[in-house]
Formats: sequence, structure tokens, C-alpha cells
Amino acid sequence: MQGAKDVTINVTAADGRVSNRDRVSTKKNGYGMEMAKITAANDVVAEVSQAVQTELASLGFNVGPGGIAITVQTTNFYNDFKPGFWTAEAVAEVAFDLTAKRQDGTLVYSRSYRAVGVNKDVMLMMGEQAAPALSAALRDAVQLVVQDANLHQALVQAGSKPKVATLPTS
Repeated sequence: MQGAKDVTINVTAADGRVSNRDRVSTKKNGYGMEMAKITAANDVVAEVSQAVQTELASLGFNVGPGGIAITVQTTNFYNDFKPGFWTAEAVAEVAFDLTAKRQDGTLVYSRSYRAVGVNKDVMLMMGEQAAPALSAALRDAVQLVVQDANLHQALVQAGSKPKVATLPTS
């Protein structure tokens, strides 16, 4: 992306989930009754911010200390099983707020991103069936950041070094 190589970003993670902080889904029986929580083997909040950082770096932005401080606050990372007559669906949502600020604290850009992932024809409502839906939702939510031209433009404008004019000498 034009001008991205001149901009340094520093991405940090924040957990803004109001509910389901201790799980990413819940096992259910054939009647839709909740049985046990499904937890992630990794830190999903860190995973979301790392995915955003990786994609911004792939667009050409430099990742490092200083520069523009980007906070990725995960507000939802959860899969809900929807039982049907014969099979169920795993329906996952990943949502996060992205806030970019200059070193002096002035706001550069702020937006919420949200995506849904679905895994159809699930026979057993367990973690192995929730994972593909959660992965699809994460992929699609981060893709929204990649496609957000307003974010890219705001980062380039805020992070570019001002051009210093040289005066002609006589």
C-alpha cells in the first residue's frame, strides 16, 4: 500500500468481552440443553490482535514500538450451536473494536468490526465442530480490516513524517 512503509504501528490486545470470558462455546445435547463449556487452548484475545497486526504488516505497515498505538479490543469471540431437526449448525461471531491513536493520545481512527462464521450439518455439538465456525468468523472479521481503505488512509496520514522543505541557498 502506498505510504505504508513510512508508518510504524504498535498493536496491543484488550479484552472487552462482557460475557463468556471463560469459554468460546458450550456443548449441547440433542435437545439444545447446555452440557459443558468449551474453552480455547490459546488466548483468543491475543489471537485476534495478532491476526490484525499480521494483516496490517502484510499491507506494508512497520510493526514496532512507538508510532501509532492501535488497540484491538475483542468484544465477542463465541460460537452458539443451533439445533435443528436432524443436524445442528455452529454459528460463531467474532467482533472487536479497533482504535488508533497518535503518541500524544489524539484519536486517528476508531471502528467496530464483526463477522459471523457457520459450520453446517453438525451431528455432535462439541468443540471440534465449533472451531471451523470460529476460524471462519475470525478470518472474515480480520478481512474487513484489510478492506478498510479509510483505516489505511488514516494511518498513512497520521504516521507520515512531515516533509521538510529545503530552502535554496544563494
